[in-house]
Amino acid sequence: MRGVSIVPDAWLAAIMKREVHRVTGVWEESEEGTARQELHQLTLQSGFAFAKVATQDVRTSHQLEACGFRIVDTALTLETRALSAAGRVSSRVRLATPEDAPTVMHIARQSFRYSRFHLDPAIPPGLANEIKAQWAGNFFSRQRGDHMVVAEHDGRVVGFLQLIATADSVLVIDLIAVQPDARGRGLAAAMIEFANRACGHPRTVRAGTQSANLPSLALYHKLGFQIVSSSHIFHLHGPSR
Repeated sequence: MRGVSIVPDAWLAAIMKREVHRVTGVWEESEEGTARQELHQLTLQSGFAFAKVATQDVRTSHQLEACGFRIVDTALTLETRALSAAGRVSSRVRLATPEDAPTVMHIARQSFRYSRFHLDPAIPPGLANEIKAQWAGNFFSRQRGDHMVVAEHDGRVVGFLQLIATADSVLVIDLIAVQPDARGRGLAAAMIEFANRACGHPRTVRAGTQSANLPSLALYHKLGFQIVSSSHIFHLHGPSR
């Protein structure tokens, strides 16, 4: 069985209005010629392709670069089994309701700066914002996520936390955002602590962020998270159709 697979991403393609493919797997030496040929064809045909490669897998990284892929992000995975207390905040934190969907999507549309889409200079900021808005909206259409927590301040929703619960009792932070004018109040920490209590008492809480996102890393460090793995994120931009 070949280690590398190239599969369409229909959801992202619909938003970007281009063909989109995801490249996965570990590049085996025996498949180098075939995989290079397929990726070269992808370069010519696809509007956009992406891959996530463990930082220690230098062979695959070099092969992707030889086919025109470029690193746009180094992603870090963090975990904790015991959240540290971050102190109380004078805001209401609760589970989301369907009525929260427009506000959550609005927050997602204006709150991200360090995602792989925002860091890629070939992706317009408006498109990067819309990808995050639709990503958050997927929770309300039951396409992605098992729980969502929102934070209110002065009577309005100003932050959200989208979560995925795995079969082995891990609670994964899929998206987290606080509206720019409401930051610095401890709302992100409050939402994570609330989720730890209200979403099944997970064995582990897992989060992902970008190495460039120093505020996020500082938050997770304060809450007791430790880095457990890292990956390079590659993007390839071919001609549009």
